[in-house]
Amino acid sequence: MKTPTKNRTVDLVTGKAKIEYFFDPALVLPSDGDSFDTPAKPTSIQRTQRKGNENDDDGILFSSRHLFMPCTVVKDIDADDDADKDPNGEIPALVKTSDGQLHKIRDRTKLIALTSPEDYMGIPDVLHLPNVTESSLLHALRLRYNRDEIYTCAGPILMSVNPYKTIKLSNGDELYSEERMLLYRNTTTNFGSGSSGTNGTNELPCHLFQVADRAYNSLISSAVSNEMEPHIEEEDALLMMDKSHEQKRKAHHPINQSVIISGESGAGKTEATKKIMQYLARVTKEKAPIKPKVGSDDGPTTTSSLEDRVLSSNPLLESFGNARTLKNDNSSRFGKFIKISFDTHTGSIVGATISNYLLEKTRITTQVDGERNYHIFYQIFSGADEATLANLKLEQGIESFRYLGKRAQLKSRRDATAYVETIACLSQIGLSESEIGSVLGILSAVLHCGNIDFEVSKDDDHGEKAQITDVSLESLKIACSLLGLKEEKVKEAMLTKLLSVGGKTIHKPQDVGQASDKRDAFAKLVYSSLFVWLVNRVNATLASGDDQLDDSEQVFSPVRSPYTPTAVTGFIGVLDIYGFENFDQNGFEQMLINYANEKLQRHFNRHLFEVEQSLYSSEGVDWAYITFN
Repeated sequence: MKTPTKNRTVDLVTGKAKIEYFFDPALVLPSDGDSFDTPAKPTSIQRTQRKGNENDDDGILFSSRHLFMPCTVVKDIDADDDADKDPNGEIPALVKTSDGQLHKIRDRTKLIALTSPEDYMGIPDVLHLPNVTESSLLHALRLRYNRDEIYTCAGPILMSVNPYKTIKLSNGDELYSEERMLLYRNTTTNFGSGSSGTNGTNELPCHLFQVADRAYNSLISSAVSNEMEPHIEEEDALLMMDKSHEQKRKAHHPINQSVIISGESGAGKTEATKKIMQYLARVTKEKAPIKPKVGSDDGPTTTSSLEDRVLSSNPLLESFGNARTLKNDNSSRFGKFIKISFDTHTGSIVGATISNYLLEKTRITTQVDGERNYHIFYQIFSGADEATLANLKLEQGIESFRYLGKRAQLKSRRDATAYVETIACLSQIGLSESEIGSVLGILSAVLHCGNIDFEVSKDDDHGEKAQITDVSLESLKIACSLLGLKEEKVKEAMLTKLLSVGGKTIHKPQDVGQASDKRDAFAKLVYSSLFVWLVNRVNATLASGDDQLDDSEQVFSPVRSPYTPTAVTGFIGVLDIYGFENFDQNGFEQMLINYANEKLQRHFNRHLFEVEQSLYSSEGVDWAYITFN
């Protein structure tokens, strides 16, 4: 198969080949008097707002649809006289992008030229570009994205661009169908190759399934291989340099694998996590026998398989830990590390554990305009029947609750469907009907707690003593009833503060602001405790393939002791945390989220670049060392 090439653009007047460049919107001249259309050009208001702010150039750069699009120089813009010429040697020019738009730029010498046919192709592995630059890499991503090829490799790294739609392949198949899973199972294609590659072979395109299959094969093969395998370009240099790695391989100890998924908010990290877990569950499911559950009054029944229970944890945790934000309709508001354990002899899943981090508690009590609280609250209103809503005292609707913004909202079919799925997932991890009812009761109690209002006490002339308003006493009563707490105790905790002075306990009255803060803190504690308990119940269910927890166990029963497998096991870890975000006002939780993302990026740089450079140095390769911050 012949490698496709790009014909040079030829000037019809001179007959000479035109040189094409990557268009840089940051070079556009801020002139409002141009007669031609310049969509990348900022308005005078935008220029005034960003005056003196160097970081705003990035905002213009990455929001432009012409970013690094191929362009040609139409003509230089000559100065009227020598006095007007730029002393720095900049050459203003008029350029035309490939979509026909004209732009004035301040210096054409800063444009980067397209130098090879690969710059026009959108090849599947950007490391095969003759000249790897930011412009050539992003242009390759654009070309592939326009062809609905959302996955692109950079050696062992897989980059994805969220399409915000369902991708159909040319043959009509789904991108994540079971047929595609089996197609990628045990493939011998090189990682980073693709059907549009330049080597002429019929290789599978870049895909998430490649990442999952590579991790699975590496885990299983590490337990059965007795000798060190030769180093390949994509292999983890850190493991190759670790002396204990060789000892583990010779002793048949598996080398655990991890898949790190990072990106900004809305990039598709949560969906990528689910697809990887679906792949691992599908390719190993046939290896694990279905165990009968004995002792039912109706005779032997079949329990859901461990693989199914692993997958059912995803929609469950999404309902309680995801929310709609301005950037994303299903944004993860917590981080999780999922460890899926495998029997390295049979290759089957034998257990899983989920560690959760940084649940966004402020969302429980407040949301900005256009955003929502956690999905589960809206699912209850849209999916629960009238009897359930009446039981939970939720007949008033969403607009009646402060913690839901008191915004009128119609019932959503999507939320109703998700509610049915959530209830099914709760059953699948072993919760009885009474336990599910208790969970719904706790959620409702959180909402009723938010409707407790405070006012200055009538017998207080200084405004330092709060009391619960008569109207909201009913909300307090309902919340306490659903939580099984004594109304007077909760009321006392919100309205007073205990101080220990000289061995004596003093009840200090709280003002309205302090009482409101304590109410919100109480609601956050209740919800976050429920979330942690659900994660523990999921872990107890996934600890082994044995029977689920008995229905007779109490709702807040202690978590079972971890299951200790008899076979040699290893795990594949999948890390999914919510992405980096920068708002006009960032709180302490946002700082923690962004700090975690920065640390993750630092780990990424060290793991894939610094360690590789160390390997080059140890092998005597002539290499200019790069320092990563």
